[in-house]
Amino acid sequence: MMTEQLHVQQFDERQLGLQGRVYWHGLLVAMVLVLVNAFLQAAGVAWADGFTQNIFILLITGAVVATEAIIRDVFFGRRQNHWAMIIIYGVVGLLIVGVHVAAAFQTTGIDRADHIVLTIAGVAFVCIAAAGITKELTNRRIVDDDA
Repeated sequence: MMTEQLHVQQFDERQLGLQGRVYWHGLLVAMVLVLVNAFLQAAGVAWADGFTQNIFILLITGAVVATEAIIRDVFFGRRQNHWAMIIIYGVVGLLIVGVHVAAAFQTTGIDRADHIVLTIAGVAFVCIAAAGITKELTNRRIVDDDA
């Protein structure tokens, strides 16, 4: 009983450390993206409007955090799987791609660039979901093979 309780405490401390690293890497990615965007704006490069630039930075930062969490087996709740996050990212990614691909064909200029940028973010979300599904199925297969 004591070793089982110790194992659970070590797991919790390990998870807290991993969560901290994942959030730290997310913060670094966000800072780098904001810095790059500031340099692009200072150079006069208009790759999207201001709102879309901010949303893209937010979405890419979330994508990096989610991908690293899946790869490192970081869990943000009591349940020790990523299925909820995988489903959310998959559905949201497909919705983003569907809406913005259709809109990109109906617009021109900077509006089209906005839709293309958001389509890229949607594709990133779908890739996260695919990576998560692969990771969860691989973990399940490893557990089944060990049993």
